Amino acid sequence: MKNGPSKRISAVNAILLTAVSLLSIAAIAIPSAHAASALLPADQCDAEAGSEHDLQRNLAFRPVATEDIRIGIALSACREAYNQGSGPRQTFELARVLHAAGQRNQAMAMLEKAAEGNHAVAMVNYAVMLGERGDHVAEFALYQKAASAGNILAAYNLGVAYRDGIGTSANGELAAQWFERASVAKDNLGAFNLAVMLDEGTQIPEDNRRAAQFYKLAADRGNVDAMVNLGLMMENGEGMAADTAAARAMFAKAAEKGDAFAQGKIAPQIDITTTAGIDPSEQASLVLPKTSRRK
Repeated sequence: MKNGPSKRISAVNAILLTAVSLLSIAAIAIPSAHAASALLPADQCDAEAGSEHDLQRNLAFRPVATEDIRIGIALSACREAYNQGSGPRQTFELARVLHAAGQRNQAMAMLEKAAEGNHAVAMVNYAVMLGERGDHVAEFALYQKAASAGNILAAYNLGVAYRDGIGTSANGELAAQWFERASVAKDNLGAFNLAVMLDEGTQIPEDNRRAAQFYKLAADRGNVDAMVNLGLMMENGEGMAADTAAARAMFAKAAEKGDAFAQGKIAPQIDITTTAGIDPSEQASLVLPKTSRRK
């Protein structure tokens, strides 16, 4: 699609830090964990701070979103579990609570201990923090180790590292492979970023048909940018037969989620006969050139 009509492409460049939030929360009085539950501290820690991204999580309890962590109870339980010598999972959960409470340095120290205990999500989050401090070689090594253990976050982050040359040499083929592994594990960002690479054709050969397939996977998983890009491919007949009705339906889905570009696509179209008197520079702004698409 090097010379085709404009398409907004939004490659996701940020390394994920999904298991540990950057929320800064005011100090909260810490009640006793025993007062809240008869569970042992390790179990109470699992119940109060288990992450959905943690495949080593205690499945007896439901995962807890970062914003739903009860800081006081969770911090008390996880600290007590850690002091009693509980394993890497509770150490990771303590790090998660500390980070949510704004105690970043303590959280990083706990993540390091959990990573040393081969806890995969801890490795990913510790790697992100090392990267933020500029140690990209160590960051990359931890992504490799966690990805080899099957962690989806690590697979996605390894794809970003290979694509952008973070801690290693840029390698489009390896980036695409790791994005595809994340996609197979039902990660919408892995599918979307692979679609962008196939769409652009700069680091790997351009393949419109496969790009559309992976945009659809990401769109089906709720990725709004994938909905927009797939709609544009449908509209322009890239990688498929042109289908304006299907394109409009896809734009409508993205518009329902608040996407301004999609909302503009389903708004009443400008009559081309009225554009004759518009200054050429203003006419150009009606359609974004490929080089100006978001990445």
